[in-house]
Amino acid sequence: MKKYITLALLVVILFSSCSPVKDDQSPRTSETAKVQVSDTRLIVGFSQMNHINPWRVEETNDMRRVAEERGIHLLVADADSSIEKQTQDIRDFIAQGAQYIVCTPFTYDGYQEVVDICKEAGVPLIMLDREIAGTGGVDFLTFIGSDFYQEGVRAAKWLAEVMGNNAKIVELHGNEGSSCGIDRANGFHDGIRTIEGMEVVAFGYADFERIKGQDVMEDIILSFGKEFNAVYAHNDEMAIGAIQALKAANIRPNTDVTIISIDGSKDALKSIIAGELGATIECTPRLAKTVFDTIADHLLGKEIPPKIIIEDRLFDSSNAIELFDEGF
Repeated sequence: MKKYITLALLVVILFSSCSPVKDDQSPRTSETAKVQVSDTRLIVGFSQMNHINPWRVEETNDMRRVAEERGIHLLVADADSSIEKQTQDIRDFIAQGAQYIVCTPFTYDGYQEVVDICKEAGVPLIMLDREIAGTGGVDFLTFIGSDFYQEGVRAAKWLAEVMGNNAKIVELHGNEGSSCGIDRANGFHDGIRTIEGMEVVAFGYADFERIKGQDVMEDIILSFGKEFNAVYAHNDEMAIGAIQALKAANIRPNTDVTIISIDGSKDALKSIIAGELGATIECTPRLAKTVFDTIADHLLGKEIPPKIIIEDRLFDSSNAIELFDEGF
């Protein structure tokens, strides 16, 4: 506690035309709070779960960019999808003097030791882009990210409208046990539950990776043939891999099979423009400004909400060209 109280005396927070955050929601576009350090730089430890796809790479790059802009010393470690390594990385950050820890958890469960380490050291912990078991404001400072459940609901609604409430769906999950995967599945299933004619006929786990998305879709095609007409992928990379598998099997994407995914990458927007991917729901990896704004507010003694939810958009053929540069 003394670390960041002392640091607060050295930090000058410059706010420029900041819009208020309403009820656990962070506007997507706002002027940012800039942190300038007079003598001692703020030290923040960022534990990234892995860098296996472009989303994770962009998230880390964004954290580095904004930290540099604000004069913050950012410690970064790649956990390589290991909770054990991530836990040790966070211990190392604290040993190096980190005043805040930002963590992207690999799974929902398994992070009590991380929570305990940070509490014992008096270092605030921010969970980024995925949730863990526990409560913001109690077990950790806050969660910052998208509403994954609503992403699933929106995907179900879009698919039902496009398919005329008649779809046999293949669902591609990421890694088993992640909060985003659980919520995206639950939201989607709740969204189609009351719609007769909408059903998931096959699913697989592809770890949010393009090549695995292709492999899983190839296996599903071998097992089911053409007995499906829609794909719901929990991220763009798996959707693009699935599209490659469909084309190899002479199944026309967005004609024989309608596909929706989540993330909003430039590759996904290219696929929409090419007429292959139907839509993608934005889940931005550019969360650093919100992270460092939240830290600035906490240093000033402001109350931090237990969840800070980012507003996301849906990209389809109506706006993919116009908004292309906003993909990552």
